[in-house]
Parts: sequence; structure tokens; C-alpha cells
Amino acid sequence: MSNAPLTARDLPLGTIAPDAAYNILLAETIAAAQDGHAPSEDRLDRLQAAQSELWSELNARKARGMVEYARFAAGQYGFSLDDSGGLDFPWKFTEHHRVGWESHFYTSDPATKSLKPIQLDHSLPRVIVFATGRAFAEQNARLGQLATKDALGNARHVMSAQVYLVGSRLVPDYGSSPAQVAAVAYDMVTSEEETPALRNQAILDPTFTHHASMMAAERIFGTMVGEIETHPTGRFIRYDGQLDGKPLPDEEIISNLSQLVLVGGSVGCVVAHQVWHWLDGILVELGVSESVRDEAMRSFLVVNLGPTTVLQTDPRMNRLSVINRFDEFVFAGNDTAPIVAASDAMGSPFVPSNNAADESRSSEYHVVLNVPATFYDGPSGRTFDPVPTHFGHSMKYYTNGLRDLGIGSLVGQTLQHHGAFVLGELIESWAS
Repeated sequence: MSNAPLTARDLPLGTIAPDAAYNILLAETIAAAQDGHAPSEDRLDRLQAAQSELWSELNARKARGMVEYARFAAGQYGFSLDDSGGLDFPWKFTEHHRVGWESHFYTSDPATKSLKPIQLDHSLPRVIVFATGRAFAEQNARLGQLATKDALGNARHVMSAQVYLVGSRLVPDYGSSPAQVAAVAYDMVTSEEETPALRNQAILDPTFTHHASMMAAERIFGTMVGEIETHPTGRFIRYDGQLDGKPLPDEEIISNLSQLVLVGGSVGCVVAHQVWHWLDGILVELGVSESVRDEAMRSFLVVNLGPTTVLQTDPRMNRLSVINRFDEFVFAGNDTAPIVAASDAMGSPFVPSNNAADESRSSEYHVVLNVPATFYDGPSGRTFDPVPTHFGHSMKYYTNGLRDLGIGSLVGQTLQHHGAFVLGELIESWAS
């Protein structure tokens, strides 16, 4: 057990603004709460005022452009920029052996609270979760003052919990339905340094695809879309850069990609986004026609739980992006103020993106939740949640919030749907 005191830099916004009054006061307040000293109402007033001040300052930076904001954030994290204006970080062009164990996919065993290997059956509905076991465990080690070794030992339990939460909250009749809910690639992102690197790189170089994302895409989609020779790691074999394989029949590709939901959590949202784009590239490599590619890419749903960066939109991507309005990890890297403002103006948690004039034709929706954070409006008014490991970024609260909105039935519709669809139309029929 580490006895190191919590500092401002240990907080979600602490690296970006270590000298901000909010971060300094929050670190002191959490430390006092851990010692059994509940904060006074006066301290909470000061803390909330300082939070509003920092929120306004960072929102003003974001309003000047997210590329400039990402450069600023990268500098605060100590990253350097390369000649193209993207980040220069150690994992950029290096493929790591990130996945141990005996399988590419794992499901949650509630009895033991651990992961167990699973073989995906593409004839069944599938929900694939991009969990964040190791990075999340390291973060909890630091924020919760655990020894890193002990926290990493819990990484499998973290991932198991994420898979269970997604399945039990968002999949109708979870446990008795034929739907498979599985995590892909254990150590998708391996460290707290890599996480902000990917977050900022998504803005500075949106075309960048991490090797972990390539690996995940090829493991997931390989047998869905083609007869392709693979390495034991699941990566495709390429000769002189050319993929060795042939596509499945068009109708089989569409069928295999139907009844599928990809769920990203935190930095896993970046991975899910990159996986979607890498699939499109795989279909191009296989020589699939543009019309079939478009139908294929519209045949499944991507759900982002707490996207910690701005991810580019694509009119073919059916994406439901979910934020907690006071999630500090999301706020650190994403531009959420316009989304929250639109939700407030509409009086609805559902906000269509601006990629279609007709809401029902929008392929992307945002969902704004008001679930526990450092400060949030609970049933009894203002609530302070001092647990120093989530700051509004808990997958438990995200999935609970979506369950309370009835999103499970929308996911259920997706898991029964065959062929291309537009998310807005699905939401319209679900809401009615």
C-alpha cells in the first residue's frame, strides 16, 4: 500500500491545469475525506465555484479550436510533436504482444468475477466490449494509493466487471438470450502514458490507427468478411504488403456484420473508432465493391461510453456517444460543452449530430447523462462524491444511466436487425 499523498497532478484535469485552484482544493478535500473529515458546505461552495472557473477557462481554450487545445494538452503531458504535427510517442509504429492467455475473446463469469475464454459465433447476436483493464488498473493504483502490482492483479476483474455491466445493463435477457457479450484483447492500451497519447493523437492525426486497433479489427472481422490467412496472434498475413485472402460472398459479409454492437469504454472508444475504420480498409483490400462496403459499414452499431477525445464522424457509422455532463476524464480531452448545451436547449438527453438535416437520418446521436460525478445533482440536491477513482467516469454509472433510459431495448433492436440501417430511424421507431 502506497502512502503517497494525492496531489493536483493525480487528478483528471491536474496534468492540464496543475496550478488551478480547483485541482489544488479538490486534492485537499479528497485527502481530508479519506481521513474521515467530511467537507463543510462552505468548502463545497468554494470547490464548486473553482470548478466552474476552470471549466470556463478550458472551454474557452477549446472554443479557439480543438487542434490547438490538443497541442496544448500534449505539451502539458510532456509529449513532443513530429514533423507532420502529430504526436511522437514510443508506441506509434511498434507492434506489441499485448494479449496473453489462450484466446482472443473473453466473457465474464459472474460466479468467479473473472474473465473466461469464449469463441465468437457469428451466427448469433454479439456485443464486443473494448475494455480498459490495465490502464484503468494503473490509474486506480495511483488515485486509490494501491501498489501497482496489486492493481494490475485486479485488471482482469476490472475487465470482467466492464463486460458484465455492459451485458447486464444493455442486453435484454442477458444470460438467457443467445447474445454473446465478450471483451477483445486484454491489455488493449497498456499505460497511463499511452492513454493521453492516443487521446490527443485522435485530434492531431485522425487517420492514425494504433497497432492494437489493427490487431483487434483483424481478430474480430477476419472470419466475418473473408477467407484470410492469419498469424497465431490473429493479425493477417501479408506478402509484400498485400493481404493474402479473398472476400466472402457479399450477402454473407452483410449477414455476419449484422446483429453486432461494438462498445468502447473510455480510451476503448478510440480503439472502437479505429477498428471501424480498419474494417473499411480490410474490405477495400479484399476488393469488395463500394456499394457493398457502404452497406456493410452501416450494418452494426458503435456505442461509446465516455469518449475522452473528439472522434471524427462518418455518415456511414451508426454511433451512439454517451457522456456524463460532469465526467472530468471526458472533459479533459473532449469538447463536450456544445453537446451539453444542445441537450439542455432541447430538454432531452438525446442530441443528434449535425451530419443530417433530418434528425431521423442522423447516423450519430449523443446521449447526455446526469449520473454521479465529483459534483452532480442527485435526488436530494447537490452531491459530492469523493471516490478518487472515477470523477464521473465510472462504467457502472454510464451503463446504469443508459439502463434507466431504456437503451437496452434499443440495443436489443440492433441485435435483431439484419442489414444496413440509420441510427436515427432506429431511435425514432424505438422512441415511438
